[in-house]
Amino acid sequence: MFDKNLEITGKHAEYLRKLTESIDSNSKNSIFQAAYVAYKNTSVIGFLYGRKSEKDSSVAKSITIFLEQLNHIRDDLEFNYRMIMLLDKAHEPSFDERLQKAFNYYGTEKAKDDEELFEQYSLGGIEVLYEKLLKDANKPEDYISNLFAFVQEFNERYNSDVDSKNLIDLCRTASAS
Repeated sequence: MFDKNLEITGKHAEYLRKLTESIDSNSKNSIFQAAYVAYKNTSVIGFLYGRKSEKDSSVAKSITIFLEQLNHIRDDLEFNYRMIMLLDKAHEPSFDERLQKAFNYYGTEKAKDDEELFEQYSLGGIEVLYEKLLKDANKPEDYISNLFAFVQEFNERYNSDVDSKNLIDLCRTASAS
């Protein structure tokens, strides 16, 4: 799945580019150092926020994440893919089938729909990052405030309910298959 250049188009390319641009004219500070760094976690953010999006071509922009860059984050992307396949009960109610999707179908013809789903979550995650971090920011203080608010919201939303026993059990089950 992550074996060739990845081209992101339209508004998603514009959003990714803005997430990697300097936040002010006096420095080189940006939210993310490169598009591939931002992309590494967009699928998880999209999944956790329940946000999927289709490819977009409304804006004539594109951004390419080169294979060499993808190779730096391949393990993270594959891990994210597998975790989403394991956790997405709405997409696949059967736990046994989710295990198959995460580990046995990956990279095969059977995984095409799941790979598309992963991409939709990634694009949705790009939208969430843009909206939460940049949409209403006009000066460096706004970016910092937005980043703090996003991290705080994320922490309250997801870390307060994490049951470590369930997480450990899920990891054990995944490693046994």
